[in-house]
Amino acid sequence: MHGSLRASSVHPVVRVTGNFTSEAPLSAAVRESLLAAFDQGWADPKKLSQSSAKAAILRNQSLQNIAHRLGVSAQELHILGEPALGHFLAVAGLLKETSEFIYSATDKGKIRAIARSHSGKVTEASVDKDGQIVLPTQPHADSVLSLQSANGETGIIQKIDPSFSKVGFLSVDATSSGPRLPLPSHWDTALFDSQSWGGPSGLALLAIRNSSRYSYPLPHIAPISVPGTYSLPLLIAASIALENFQLEDSKIRTSLIAALKAISDVAVVGESAEALPHILSCIVGGVDSEQLVRHLSQRGFDLDSGSACSPEDLQPSHVLAAMGLATAGHLRITLHRDTTENSIEELVTKIKEVVTDLRG
Repeated sequence: MHGSLRASSVHPVVRVTGNFTSEAPLSAAVRESLLAAFDQGWADPKKLSQSSAKAAILRNQSLQNIAHRLGVSAQELHILGEPALGHFLAVAGLLKETSEFIYSATDKGKIRAIARSHSGKVTEASVDKDGQIVLPTQPHADSVLSLQSANGETGIIQKIDPSFSKVGFLSVDATSSGPRLPLPSHWDTALFDSQSWGGPSGLALLAIRNSSRYSYPLPHIAPISVPGTYSLPLLIAASIALENFQLEDSKIRTSLIAALKAISDVAVVGESAEALPHILSCIVGGVDSEQLVRHLSQRGFDLDSGSACSPEDLQPSHVLAAMGLATAGHLRITLHRDTTENSIEELVTKIKEVVTDLRG
């Protein structure tokens, strides 16, 4: 049985020479710390044994380190074992039934789902051609604004407009920007994802500054702010990853933009906008997104396409649509710590080859 299974599973494998997807393997230092953490951080920090006391020390040290590097206090920071749940907690914890909820047309699907279920007034703010939010002139005094510090598809950084001070409460989505951008001076909740700084998946951190306003939105008995379930080894690894985090070289992104623009009928999204150094989207005219991604993968280069909220079925990007751009031929490119000028040149060469083949 095993022999037949192996025989039926054999396919030609193309070695991946360039990973430009949003995921990346953990660095050697983080992998080693994660393995060590499984040995040392297995006990429940809330119990009274010696192992639990040691685990509590590791938890507190990790939390303080992460909080310091993210620019928040350890008392404000809460650990989440399910990052996707964090969007709901960050927003719904501030919303009241009578609150106006304001979100951007480029916000994630999870945020738009919250908007659909909210019983109060809901306002979808449009964006301009550079992806910047255009707020309604008179937001409700009790309004809650969901604000992406930077967009996870285009990398475009949201400018902090003076009009944001008119909203009552601000929930910041920092899951793409992580430690690369400071939080705005006025914020009430902020959500971070360990993956954004090279940490493990499956761990998010929710900062709650306005605890008097915040109310845990899920059924509960005790007064809590988050569910409280998470993996301590993942937290320790996330702390090590953040300690070793280095900001990506923006020159690599600049070189990539110049090389992509040299290809016929390729447009870089938000080319002139301020953006994160490691995320970029472009539109390749005259080709199908799915075919483009598949052909590049066959040549050893993995990229993303479509909406970052629903990548499994390559749904067209609602972000590009909201900016008034075409969604066909969309490529999302993520630059990692080991991305070099040479790897950029190789990627662009393969894109040229594929585009030429697909255009016939």
